[in-house]
Amino acid sequence: MTGAWRRAWTQHPAALSAAVVLAVALASSLAGLGNGFALDDVPMVQENARIHSLRAPWALITSAYWQVPPHDALWRPWALSAFAVQWAIGGGAPLIFHAVNIGLYVAVSLAVLAFARTLLPAIGALVAASVFAAHPVHVEVVANVVGQLELWSTGAVVLASAWYMQVRTLGHFRRWDGIAVLALFVLGLGMKEHVVVLPALLGALELTVLREAPRLSGPDARRWRLTVVGQLAVIALWLILRNDILGGLIGEHPHTAFRGMEMGARHLVMLGLVPELARLLVWPARLAADYSPAMVPLHTTLTAAHLPGLLLVLGGAALFGLAWRRRFWVPALALLWIPISLVPVLNIIAPTGVLIAERTLFLATVGIALLVGSLTGAVARWMTGAAAPARTAAAVAIAGLIVIAAAHSSQRQGVWADNETLTASLVLDAPENFRGHYWLGDALFREGSLQEGEQAMRRAMALWPGHEGPPLALALRYHERGLCVPAIPLYERVLEIVPEHVTPYFGLAGCQLQEGQLLRARRTAFAGLATGYSPQTVSALILAIDSTLAAHDTILLNNRWTRLHEVP
Repeated sequence: MTGAWRRAWTQHPAALSAAVVLAVALASSLAGLGNGFALDDVPMVQENARIHSLRAPWALITSAYWQVPPHDALWRPWALSAFAVQWAIGGGAPLIFHAVNIGLYVAVSLAVLAFARTLLPAIGALVAASVFAAHPVHVEVVANVVGQLELWSTGAVVLASAWYMQVRTLGHFRRWDGIAVLALFVLGLGMKEHVVVLPALLGALELTVLREAPRLSGPDARRWRLTVVGQLAVIALWLILRNDILGGLIGEHPHTAFRGMEMGARHLVMLGLVPELARLLVWPARLAADYSPAMVPLHTTLTAAHLPGLLLVLGGAALFGLAWRRRFWVPALALLWIPISLVPVLNIIAPTGVLIAERTLFLATVGIALLVGSLTGAVARWMTGAAAPARTAAAVAIAGLIVIAAAHSSQRQGVWADNETLTASLVLDAPENFRGHYWLGDALFREGSLQEGEQAMRRAMALWPGHEGPPLALALRYHERGLCVPAIPLYERVLEIVPEHVTPYFGLAGCQLQEGQLLRARRTAFAGLATGYSPQTVSALILAIDSTLAAHDTILLNNRWTRLHEVP
């Protein structure tokens, strides 16, 4: 650090830290400003008529997030409202959404800086916030429009934690302090469900860094207790409203990998994925738009493959124990923050819609940043008496890693430009991921490249035989071109995987009708009718089958068929 920088740092550490974090956050994210809509942006923003008008704001607050069965079990009222406002401001242009994402990313990074400054020395707080702002695993959150939910929700959690930490350190708790914490809790919870962990995170603060803070008494203690009760009341009210609006408390539709899987097997699957989660949090050099088989393994029985994950879990617990015994409160907090933040998204309590998703790690990286910041502070103290070249080398090494991470983040922003770019990148980034080939096959079909699309779908089916998407997509393409002979076994394969879905019944019955397999077609159609979906469409197909039978049988045979085959 030069003399000029040392003087500036001594005189204005807060302002200089904010400027550095601002620059790192912008360098990491600004390249995404030109992105369009990709992946969930398309159904949730671009094609979602509900958010294209502000005429019925109450409907946005009181409706399900997806409204696409069976994905009706999410309620995120503020998210839909925020999207509607941005659509109105920008006329539907993606630019306004991405500008808001980048602005929010800068704001969250500065909030992490403010939080870290309540816990760490100035240099440690600066490094922590810079690591957070540069972290490549955040790209999906910033570059993808719907990642905005993570930005709002994590920002609310970090601000609430910083506010809480500040007032508790000072030894008082005013009425407005409680109101601010509760307001941020309501904001975050209305954006995304995992903000429900905020009370546990505040409890982790009390258990670690606030253990030696002044004890509250009198009116301050009463207001603090009211705030704790208020958080519980917010959770209770949120659950009641969620149940009323969605008709249940169950979370989103589980990932296909968890279909029919018991809780114990699900936990073993996630234990096997712990090394990949740790890699993404600590060293995210390789990223992908999706994490699905065969890119990630599905170990449902205990094997040697679980040993790395088990060692990481036990190692984290041992490090927490060591930090606790040595009274290293910030590392202890960080080692609690990470698992608490991950609990809602690890498929432990209930299955979610993803195995691993980079966006779901956003809140947990605050703990990683605090861990790095506390380590940096310790190194800085240790090197106080070291020679100037050694201190300079350490500073350059840390700055170099942050610059490399920011450059990696900036370069990857363009991956989320649109669905075509995203699909191509996934096939290159993760050639063993079935979903990249699935998406590629669908894109090729839409372009009319049938042979290449078929090859991509066959590759996807080979990578993950247990997913219904690729065989159904291929069967439908065969069917629409009148090629029912290869379509029939694909429809039957889909029904072995998802016997509750009506589409393969309808397609299979239609193909059997085309091939003259009339009795089989009727049985298939009635089985599709039993699913309860699209009864009018299936009934029309049954009528067509019966008409064909009547046209091809003699009157006597048709009457006999009717008596014997009333029920399929």
